[in-house]
Amino acid sequence: MKPLGLNLLIVLVVAAGGCGASARGWEQSDLPTHDREKAFEAARKVLRQHAELAESNWARGEIRTRPQLLDRQRTGTLADVRGAGGRWRSTVSCAIERDGMTIVARVAVLMEREATAAAQAMAETGTDDRASDVPRSVPRIAEPGAKSDREVWVEVGYDRPMARELLAEIAQEVQKSEMREALPPDQPPDQVLEESRRIGVEQGF
Repeated sequence: MKPLGLNLLIVLVVAAGGCGASARGWEQSDLPTHDREKAFEAARKVLRQHAELAESNWARGEIRTRPQLLDRQRTGTLADVRGAGGRWRSTVSCAIERDGMTIVARVAVLMEREATAAAQAMAETGTDDRASDVPRSVPRIAEPGAKSDREVWVEVGYDRPMARELLAEIAQEVQKSEMREALPPDQPPDQVLEESRRIGVEQGF
């Protein structure tokens, strides 16, 4: 392998390997409530708007979505530059925890790229040679010469901006829920939330 290709492979191995530690992908935010159940339900509602839920455990305060295919490819690897990056998908994990009197939400958005073709090629050739842009974590999907329809996905990183957007949506949903309890039933919380923002802007908050 040429030195340049070897260096690129090392970079990709470090990037893919580092994604295994999910703690590195968490974004965290305090929520405007002391009610853990209310925060959990708000998080469930927000995540259901983005993808189907795969797990929702109130006792542990954990929510996880099923992998969601992305509408567009994410760029950044050599395979993407060549137009052979394959499909991308994301999986959202959320944890609602209590820290004293504070309710904390943590969100991580795992990004994966399909590597079925690369894994199949390795199985068919019986070799372990990979192109410089194929992570070392790509598993074999069959014995040499065999075929398989099982898809292979490899972790490639975490979408931190999306995690922060989801945290903001959860906080907003919690705020609406708090307002519903404090307001008369004929006063929409969205209207009051907008009015509160307007007053805050006018007063310089």
